[in-house]
Formats: sequence, C-alpha cells, structure tokens
Amino acid sequence: MKTTSKIIISVIVGLLLLLGGIAFINGWITASPKDTHPPCDQLPTVAEATTALDNHKNFAKEIEKLGDGIKVEVGKPCPDDRERGLVLVRYDSKSERDAISNLLSRSEGFGVPVHLVKR
Repeated sequence: MKTTSKIIISVIVGLLLLLGGIAFINGWITASPKDTHPPCDQLPTVAEATTALDNHKNFAKEIEKLGDGIKVEVGKPCPDDRERGLVLVRYDSKSERDAISNLLSRSEGFGVPVHLVKR
C-alpha cells in the first residue's frame, strides 16, 4: 500500500473517532441506561408498594406531569414471586427519564424501591 493511501486512511479513521467522541460527549450517542431493582427477595410486598403509592399520590401525579408518556403504578417485576412489588415508572423518551431521575434525586421518594422502565 502506498504511503499516500495510508495517510488518507489514517486521517479518515482519526476524524471518525474524533466525531464519534464529540457526538458521545454532546449526548447525540448515548449508552442506554440500565435500570435495575433490588433482588426480588429484598423487595417489599405488593401490598406495601400499593400502600406507599397511595400515601404519595401527589408525588406520583407530580412525576406524571413531567411528560405525556409517563405512568406511575405498582409493578411486579419478579415472575417467580408475584407477591413482591415496587413503584414502577414507565416513560417514553430520554428527556422524560432525565426529568424523572432529577425529581427523584431531589425528593424522599415513595419509601419503597422505584424502577424506571422505557416503554
């Protein structure tokens, strides 16, 4: 391979890496968030999660007002133990997720685990 070809390929690869880095830093390319919940044996019961959500109805409404695609409900994330639950927040977009995370970080929450799930 000629030296000129090697230089051109090196410059193109370098520019692609640079543009990829800029895109990642600016949020144009994101790694999808990996939301998890505590192990199933550590989750509260569905009844406890329901009580917590009922006791914090205003906070749930505040979360839902952050976007049209947001829904707050009691979830049962453990297929092997349907008696375990948590507060499940479903959202549609990254901006909704960011708004939810921001609000949750500034509040006391529901008193039970909260799990964010993209629709």
